[in-house]
Amino acid sequence: MQIQGPAGTLEAKLERAVNEKTITAILSHPHPQYGGSMHDAVLRTAAEVLLEYGVNCLFFNFRGVGGSEGSFAHGTGEVDDLLAVIRWQQEEYPRDKLWLCGYSFGAHVTWHALAEALPQRAVLIAPPVGMMEFAALPEECVQAISSLDVIAGEQDNFVQQDQLSRWEAVNAHVIPGADHFFSNSHAQLKETLADIVRQ
Repeated sequence: MQIQGPAGTLEAKLERAVNEKTITAILSHPHPQYGGSMHDAVLRTAAEVLLEYGVNCLFFNFRGVGGSEGSFAHGTGEVDDLLAVIRWQQEEYPRDKLWLCGYSFGAHVTWHALAEALPQRAVLIAPPVGMMEFAALPEECVQAISSLDVIAGEQDNFVQQDQLSRWEAVNAHVIPGADHFFSNSHAQLKETLADIVRQ
């Protein structure tokens, strides 16, 4: 399927849960310039958990990736892409609560969309804290989001653990021994995500 974005059409795919609970999670993928796309394995792991718990999953490719038009826009344009997908979701499924889930670069994009999107919940997987800017959220945004969770691997070289530990307004979950790609740690990632979703 295609969604109209600010730089052209965006390639997207909606997977509906068997026992859906009128919730849609929009998943944002890793860095486009390093092979990131909506077919990412970590996002697939996240989707398996979400679908199991009745959450519909909306995947999309940022501009210039796969069948999406446009070209890489250094994160700023990708935030606009995500906001366009959110608007489409809210127009097409106005009864569904909005959740956001982003991995790596996708977590960075998700963070910068939070103040405007105001999802019910957000999950940031391996956000590159310390390598990319994660400015403090406005207080009204923090109050509006019922749950903001961060998952990172203990051995993730792209996440500065000292900054993660000082990050306010988030629930941090650190997976022992896991790296940025959760190599050999997808089972632990699933368990952590399931614990979060059950809350």
